[in-house]
Amino acid sequence: MSTRGVGGLRAGAPESFRALPGSQAYLKAFALPDAKKTVLFIDFDNTISQGDVLDSVIEKFSRTNQWEHWQTEWREGRISTLECLREQMEGLDVDEPTLLDFVGTVKIDPDFVRLQDWAAATGTELIIVSDNFAPILNEILRRHDITAPPVYANALAFADGRIIPSFPYRSAQCPRCAHCKSVHFARYVGYRTIYVGDGLSDTCPAVRADLIFAKDSLAEYLRKQGRPFTPFRNLGDVVAGLGARDPGRANRPAAALCGGPNP
Repeated sequence: MSTRGVGGLRAGAPESFRALPGSQAYLKAFALPDAKKTVLFIDFDNTISQGDVLDSVIEKFSRTNQWEHWQTEWREGRISTLECLREQMEGLDVDEPTLLDFVGTVKIDPDFVRLQDWAAATGTELIIVSDNFAPILNEILRRHDITAPPVYANALAFADGRIIPSFPYRSAQCPRCAHCKSVHFARYVGYRTIYVGDGLSDTCPAVRADLIFAKDSLAEYLRKQGRPFTPFRNLGDVVAGLGARDPGRANRPAAALCGGPNP
């Protein structure tokens, strides 16, 4: 499924790197507590990766342009996210080695490693949650020699020349999402939660988090909802906002990313 249509729905222009009214105080007020009680959830496509991986896979390997039809059906509310993703993935014509070779060329944000270092230094759990598919994400991380943190994503199998997607993290309480990322919060009751993401598939977990870093469609959604968040352009901004230049600051208020409010 093209994540511009479902997983991401990017807002056209890049997010202006300025805080919302009150968001500077919001970030300053977020003092990390006992590091053992903090968890950071992070999206993958266009957050860790540079660009939308699933978009490129669907556009490259679809047998026909039928994937655009399913996307339109989803946009107009006639099918669910899960139905859209299933139809689009089943419409691909690619074997596993070719798919993994293709995604192996994907670039990732170089500051993801710094974010991992910050998490390790502060004892914060770092977890990837994605509406993409686990074999794709794991291959990209492997190609970059990155020790993968826990990855929660949709599942993908290959059998008899067919691609078989499945959705182990679908929630019966959330008809909108194929992978409702907020289901993972249930295992972290009592933790302070940080969320980093960019698309509408990130709205469910973001609104449950204590601290949100957002860009693109997620930022636009939160702004319309009047919810505070800290905008970011790349993971270097997130690292700076969390005080990763000095891991000893982890239990003190994080520095604000930027100054004034939106005009």
